[in-house]
Amino acid sequence: MSVQAVRWSEDLETALPDEESVVEETVRLMRSTLEKSFEEHRHGTSATHAKSHGVVTGTVTVPDDLPPELAQGMFASPATYEAVVRYASEPGQIDPDTARRARGLALKVLDVPGEKLEPGWTSQDWLFNTWPVIPQGDAATYLDAIRARERHAGHHLRSVAATAVKHPAPKGLLFDRTPNLHPLAFTYYTQGAFRLGDHVAKLGVFPVAAEQLALADREVSAGDPPGVLARWVHDYFAGTAARYELRAQLLTDVDRMPVEDASVEWPEELSPYRTVAVLDLPPQESFSPARRVHAEDVMAWRPWSGLVEHRPLGSINRVRRRAYAELGAWRHEVNARAEADPRTLDEVPV
Repeated sequence: MSVQAVRWSEDLETALPDEESVVEETVRLMRSTLEKSFEEHRHGTSATHAKSHGVVTGTVTVPDDLPPELAQGMFASPATYEAVVRYASEPGQIDPDTARRARGLALKVLDVPGEKLEPGWTSQDWLFNTWPVIPQGDAATYLDAIRARERHAGHHLRSVAATAVKHPAPKGLLFDRTPNLHPLAFTYYTQGAFRLGDHVAKLGVFPVAAEQLALADREVSAGDPPGVLARWVHDYFAGTAARYELRAQLLTDVDRMPVEDASVEWPEELSPYRTVAVLDLPPQESFSPARRVHAEDVMAWRPWSGLVEHRPLGSINRVRRRAYAELGAWRHEVNARAEADPRTLDEVPV
């Protein structure tokens, strides 16, 4: 299918009238929520994906036959990069795996050359979620959810109910309708838009290994233990490799595929997801204490940690720039762990 990709320009983004104050309040409330959690657990966690289910390493391979509109940024030239993947769950609290929650896959591609958004950072980070949209699709709407989460910290259902008052079902309750599947079976999405060099795209990681596809019906039951997902990920990687295709969906229609409203799913009939790289994860230990602690407390996973050519777009992503930086710094401080961005897998514990 041939598509006409929209060229990236600064004009594709439009700041909210009071965006600075929205960002300020969002970050302040997210920190307050984290501080309440810290008082309960005496440990600082991620503000959005607190619970790890596995941390694995592998390679990202960019092929040599991409068409020009896809051969952009880190995908511009054929290459093989080392990578780290963290499987985790929303939100910023530790819930039992029997609860339906959005799941996340964070991909850190190591030592990617090129001009960076954050000087000194060497990796290209991509953060993915089980849904292709964010129900609260702009920063002002998202703030309503953050207010409810802070007011009802530690009580997920109360915060969801409070959010749903302003943002009724089905969209407002989307994440809590996530099928409770094996983490290796999901397709994961960036949700928001990003530069793809000269163009704009959303990205996804799609499982393609037969063993992963066979897990599509593997669902958590009410009687499973609270940490069952980590066990499943561990058992899978104990003897089986995983493979994903990293695919990009190019922006082709600025009206039907908005950049500033991440709650709108971009129609695939306008622009299908197309493969730009392959992620290979060999069998390995996925949940050793050393690797888990390193991923949660030492490494950082940030959407603005990467190439200028992959700049995050839209107000949700602009909130994330400040939130991830400031809340990440708080997390490293309270856990007394210096932040480190690995250049090679030799720096990641096994």
